[in-house]
Amino acid sequence: MQTSSLRYFLAVARCGSIAAASARLNVAASAISRQIANLEDELGCVLFERRPRGMAPSPAGELLARHANHILMQADVAVADILALQGTTRGLIRLATSEGFAMDVLPNAMADFHTRFPGIRFELAVMPPLKVTQWVASGEVDIGMTFAISRAPDTAIVHRTDVSMVGLCANGHPLAGNTPVPLRVLQEYPTVLMPEDTTSRQVFDAACRDQGISIEPVMTTNALSSILSFVKSTRAVAPLADLSVLGPFLRGEFSTFPLAEGARTARAVHVHVMRDRQLPRAVQLFLDELVATLPASLPSMTDHRAGVRAAPRWEDDRR
Repeated sequence: MQTSSLRYFLAVARCGSIAAASARLNVAASAISRQIANLEDELGCVLFERRPRGMAPSPAGELLARHANHILMQADVAVADILALQGTTRGLIRLATSEGFAMDVLPNAMADFHTRFPGIRFELAVMPPLKVTQWVASGEVDIGMTFAISRAPDTAIVHRTDVSMVGLCANGHPLAGNTPVPLRVLQEYPTVLMPEDTTSRQVFDAACRDQGISIEPVMTTNALSSILSFVKSTRAVAPLADLSVLGPFLRGEFSTFPLAEGARTARAVHVHVMRDRQLPRAVQLFLDELVATLPASLPSMTDHRAGVRAAPRWEDDRR
């Protein structure tokens, strides 16, 4: 049983069809079909149920998929160790994350690593947090980075970083500065929010309910790039995790302000790997370096500012 046959088999099982697996692997559909047929002949059983809208693993196929994952991961480790003995740094690191970390955090870590190890290749997939943990648990990717959700039984959290939610706004915005802004003040400005099925939106909505307020967003989107473009050109504000927008903030592209309900809107970021899996050497090295860049808690983004603006009206009202 060849590892290439197992890789083709797993791709079909995950993609649901030979055509989709062919596009993903950039391998001719006829070659994948031939390898599947060879596996079925070798094992003496049908591995897929052919359906009108694709292919689904048979009971024998589901059993093979579970074992094939572990076989291929062990093969990757063996190849990486052999290359290391030869003094050659090569390999593939597969990552999955939600969009907030795909803009700066992970690309910066990959760029630093690539500078020293140009033979390493990366695959970065952007998807919802729940799917990230599913891909990590199945071995589809090596490392996952998401905002905290319920723990998947087949993954291990190797690092946790606590992050605050801040208000993102255009430079020169009336709210920009160091003074914490109550959530009720955001009702006076157009607000951009993530969709209701995201952890960011759920945390924000819960904090608003605690304050007895409701904020109707002027725009809802899960595309961080769209949020940045809209906020930059309007008086809108967007409550987001500080780690997600730290890069644009430090580059001077945007301003921010802390939220008065900061403790209520704080969240955790988790870095995941498959439980009990021995990672290839290159993956482990990158993981160690990534974790080293993520302290247990981040300083407030306002720590980077010079000067403090005058207290606004809502703080004067408290005195």
